Amino acid sequence: MMMFSWLQLALMLNILLLHCWIVQSRFFFLDSFKFFLSLYGHKLPVLCMDVSSDGDLIVTGSADKNLKIWGLDFGNCHKSLFAHADSVMAVQFVRNTHYMFSVGKDRLVKYWDADKFELLLTLEGHHADVWGLAVSSRGDFLVTGSHDRSLHRWDRTEEPFFIEEEKEKRLEEMFEADIENAFENKHVPREELPEEGAVALAGKKTQETLTATDLIIDALDVAEVELQRIAEHQEENTTGNVTEYQPNVVMLGLSPSNYVLRAFTNIHTNDLEQALLALPFSDGLKLLSYFKDWTSNPDKVELVCRVTTVLLQTHYNQLVTTPAARPVLTLLKDILYERVKESKDTLGFNLAAMDHLKQLMASRSDALFRDAKAKLLEIRSQQSKRLEARTDTKEEKRRKKKKKTSSDMHSLTGF
Repeated sequence: MMMFSWLQLALMLNILLLHCWIVQSRFFFLDSFKFFLSLYGHKLPVLCMDVSSDGDLIVTGSADKNLKIWGLDFGNCHKSLFAHADSVMAVQFVRNTHYMFSVGKDRLVKYWDADKFELLLTLEGHHADVWGLAVSSRGDFLVTGSHDRSLHRWDRTEEPFFIEEEKEKRLEEMFEADIENAFENKHVPREELPEEGAVALAGKKTQETLTATDLIIDALDVAEVELQRIAEHQEENTTGNVTEYQPNVVMLGLSPSNYVLRAFTNIHTNDLEQALLALPFSDGLKLLSYFKDWTSNPDKVELVCRVTTVLLQTHYNQLVTTPAARPVLTLLKDILYERVKESKDTLGFNLAAMDHLKQLMASRSDALFRDAKAKLLEIRSQQSKRLEARTDTKEEKRRKKKKKTSSDMHSLTGF
């Protein structure tokens, strides 16, 4: 195995930096400048590198998000690791070991074993791209610098960690992230773009939607407590202990159903669907019990249908397998169908009445309620008639002129 001095390794680093904007790394001897190795394998520019203390390994980081571990004996690539979710900005070995740290634009600091090609730890703390790192000579701490204008010092502790537990933790985080993404995108149209000027549905959770969800949950909790107090008061009255009921001041003099409805009216329309998607199933089941009272108000039928549709799409499997939800769903099935039909009849009657008024006003005056398309067609027909009349007039004049010319020529010939 060929050993290298630190001066030779420094020269290797300089040569690599000269070639950092291509995907090839070249190494030369310091004394003779003789070409030694050419490492080729990255798909995007190489941004960082480091050589182990014993000169056995070299690691390169690239904008293709990969770390490549090379052997300096023959220049072969031992392993290519998908290291970060964005460009790898810096990498460095811990002195006298084959452990290494890497940082990237994904705001993470990662600790690797270059012999087993394993990720040991992932450190989170920066709020922007991490640009560089430096490991102490003893390897007991490292310092990272980030685009968030902060330096973080990470100290090694005596607390042991287990690789298997870290793997399980990362798998759980990936699983939860996949579930969250699938949960958010399940009911969002994928290849359907909103029309120009239209407001599209939010595609992910925002601070406003999370705040709206909290408002709904708080209102449901307060309403549930108030319903329990009302039930206890009625039970006391039946036992003969008649007392005056003192409503909760937080309810603002509203019934539990109207209090929850008030929370919904305070939510922005564009945030309603995402707020309902973040609502737990237990709270969604409580919410369904209030829809019977809300449908008595014709103005809230559309809101009830909208909320019911989202809850059914989101919690369909749980609702089907929950016995407590069946009476509520059966009741809503009959009530919503009847209320929607009434609203449809009302809208149809109002549209017919407006059409009748339009016809009456149109018969009295052509200026009001005139259909724009019909008016445009009428204008175009009038213009076409005028053009035809002008064309006929010109042709008639031409014929008369031609006839007059021919008669003149005939008279000259006869003379």
